[in-house]
Amino acid sequence: MRGLLELQVLGWLLHLARGSEVGSSQAVCPGTLNGLSVTGDAENQYQTLYKLYDRCEVVMGNLEIVLTGHSPDLSFLQWIREVTGYVLIAMNEFSTLPLPNLRVVRGAQVYDGKFAIFVMLNYNTNSSHALRQLRLNQLTEILAGGVYIERNDKLCHMDTIDWRDIVRDQQAEIVVKNNGKNCPPCHESCGGKCWGPGPGDCQTLTKTICAPQCNGHCFGPNPNQCCHDECAGGCGGPRETDCFITL
Repeated sequence: MRGLLELQVLGWLLHLARGSEVGSSQAVCPGTLNGLSVTGDAENQYQTLYKLYDRCEVVMGNLEIVLTGHSPDLSFLQWIREVTGYVLIAMNEFSTLPLPNLRVVRGAQVYDGKFAIFVMLNYNTNSSHALRQLRLNQLTEILAGGVYIERNDKLCHMDTIDWRDIVRDQQAEIVVKNNGKNCPPCHESCGGKCWGPGPGDCQTLTKTICAPQCNGHCFGPNPNQCCHDECAGGCGGPRETDCFITL
């Protein structure tokens, strides 16, 4: 199963790479494989991130954001909609991570052997600087790997997410604990599932609300509202062309 997934991702990457050669902008960018090992100070880390991901839409590899200071302008990350490997967020001090368009993490490579999302120790013990919101409002699919979010002293609304609606492998490990306390509640319109306190922060459910006839995602609770089998991350209608992203 693992080998098949890697072959599928490899074929997809080659297809993407060929498409990017004729594109007018560099929407596809390389990921990194540094883990928690970094060189230079926080400013150097920021400049490296900017050079790698400015206007990037698809990260071919891992998105690693480590040891970044408390006041960088990370708005250039907002275009990222897909990561083929894992997402690592560790030992940072900024308050909000702007990844509002990230919809799919494929998990072709996982962190620590099992996690597609790994978020840890994003605060400064000597100041109030800390990650407070991880607003991945569009994230609806983790194709392989689990989730680890722990020891983020001020990070809110991680336990108000139904991670099983996002993670495809229902046996994958999900660890969400020892994060922010005294967090504001979800907006009343969110039904207790949210990325933040506002009405626009509600989690979009695309699996657990589906009719039994659906094999994967859906765009509503009725049997005629199933997504096409090739859809990843949900859909706007029943056809393959309605997929937000395809497998």
